[in-house]
Amino acid sequence: DHATHTKLEKKREFAKAPSGMIGLETALSLAVTNLVKTHELSLMDVVSKLTINPAKFYNIDRGYIKENHRADIVIFNPDEKYIVREDEFASKASNSPFIGKKLYGRIKTTIYKGKIVYEDK
Repeated sequence: DHATHTKLEKKREFAKAPSGMIGLETALSLAVTNLVKTHELSLMDVVSKLTINPAKFYNIDRGYIKENHRADIVIFNPDEKYIVREDEFASKASNSPFIGKKLYGRIKTTIYKGKIVYEDK
């Protein structure tokens, strides 16, 4: 499932800790780093696979930009490299195997329903 868990819940013996890890917060950067920068996919292919394709699969009216339509937009710099830091996750927990890794594709702004909900500091 996609339930989030606190650091306290995750800091247990492995078999007793709830399953799962943070994935969404690094998904775009991992795709840019491992697919775009290696020329496996184009940037537009990655954007489609993270936006319009899942929306079509689940038959929801999302994944594109249109005047007078819901504005869910991520602005990112595909060439900006950064190090994944545990203290920068917005989730309840920070359990990620990518902490300390250098990735491309830093998210600068996230807009949800037309309102800015995240801005890079």
